[in-house]
Amino acid sequence: MTTRIRLRRMGSNKRPFFRVVVADQRSPRDGRFIENIGKYHPLDDPSVIEIDQDRALHWLRVGAQPSNQVRNLMNKIGIWDEFVKERPSAALEPGKERPEKPKVSKKAKQKAETSAAEPETPTASEPETPPAAGVETAPEPEASAEVEPAVAEPAVAEAAVAEADAAEAIEAVDESPPDESPADETPPDETPEGS
Repeated sequence: MTTRIRLRRMGSNKRPFFRVVVADQRSPRDGRFIENIGKYHPLDDPSVIEIDQDRALHWLRVGAQPSNQVRNLMNKIGIWDEFVKERPSAALEPGKERPEKPKVSKKAKQKAETSAAEPETPTASEPETPPAAGVETAPEPEASAEVEPAVAEPAVAEAAVAEADAAEAIEAVDESPPDESPADETPPDETPEGS
């Protein structure tokens, strides 16, 4: 049975106070508990924090895990510091903290996906024409600074591959011999029959 030291909500609507209880982890927040070891009144000025130090240390020693809020309360009144003196490894465990995720709106995600999925289209003022055979063209400048680097790199790589494919196709057309029709010429091995 895993035990937790946590808060149990009591009081009326909009006037809460909490009891610090030791409970089975599977029981509901305001449900069954093993032992009541303190109280917390957040609305009082100053807020009241009373936790029985001997019982709290006992439960910590036998393996009860405090919730994050109870750990903060124990830090404020010094119980957690006493426990860390006994077990220094407890200071290394920050509890179950969620890693921070970058917050990106749905529109920003969709915009990034569409810009990554769509190939770069040429502007109306600059029509894209294939380079002439044997003529070297100046390298095109890198992607504009407006595009994010993570999105620009795949687009630049795709554009470079497309340019290389177009150059190879033009070279292949230049190197191929002109089409010859067999009706115009006779092969040199054959001579016409009547000569």
